[in-house]
Amino acid sequence: MPIPSNSKLKKRKRKARLKAALWLIGVCLAVVLVVFANRFIKRGVESLAIRTVSWTCDEIQIIGGVELSSDSILVLSGCETNHPLTSYSTQTIKERLELNPWIQSATVERRIPNVLYIAVKERTGVALVNDGSNLAVSEDLVLLPAEDKLWKTSLPWLSVSSPYSRQAGKMTELDPLLPVAKEFMRVKSLAPDLVENFAELYRIEGNWGAVLMNPVLSVTLSSDISTENWLALDELLRTSSFQDRLDSNAVVDLRLPGFVTLHLPARQAEES
Repeated sequence: MPIPSNSKLKKRKRKARLKAALWLIGVCLAVVLVVFANRFIKRGVESLAIRTVSWTCDEIQIIGGVELSSDSILVLSGCETNHPLTSYSTQTIKERLELNPWIQSATVERRIPNVLYIAVKERTGVALVNDGSNLAVSEDLVLLPAEDKLWKTSLPWLSVSSPYSRQAGKMTELDPLLPVAKEFMRVKSLAPDLVENFAELYRIEGNWGAVLMNPVLSVTLSSDISTENWLALDELLRTSSFQDRLDSNAVVDLRLPGFVTLHLPARQAEES
């Protein structure tokens, strides 16, 4: 191979030294940027902390339902204006609100500039406990205080013969009414129109039954009634030929899987 001339060797050495110098300068710049960036970030965090501590809650926006007033929700939240906005834990406020049986879920947010936003989703009573306690049951099996609620008179009853001390809140596993409430919610999901016609669903002395309003009809049930029987009854009640055969003493028996048995006064039981 030809031997490089002195001029070429000098050029190569100069390029190598230039590359080394540039690399060193780049490293120094990177170190300087990291140091100053950390200082700027630290100052920014400190400045933000100082400013946020001084932020005050000037307004509390409340989006409620129909059962709890905005003032009631405000009291339940434990919040008030003219307090540092960052002193409020949104998660703590949310958990505090959801302890109330009427509140199914709560949303709590800080909003620009100085607003605390609270929105609640309320539960609705779908049946009334027939024990004199003035408690309603929600779809998610929570007992609701309904003493002063006008709508309670339009709700069907859930009844059991076993005494039990109840209070507002989640139904307990020991409550003898719980299986009846679960069955009511199951039928409500299967045949909502049929449940709208319920006057009562009960378990008395171990015997299950229901009373319908229109037409007035007694229904004999079992603890493990099938979905098909409920749906069959719902379909039959929509037919005029079935309704024409009913009177106030008629009894429908759903205990036999796959059958709806109609008992008529002074007539032989018929299966349909």
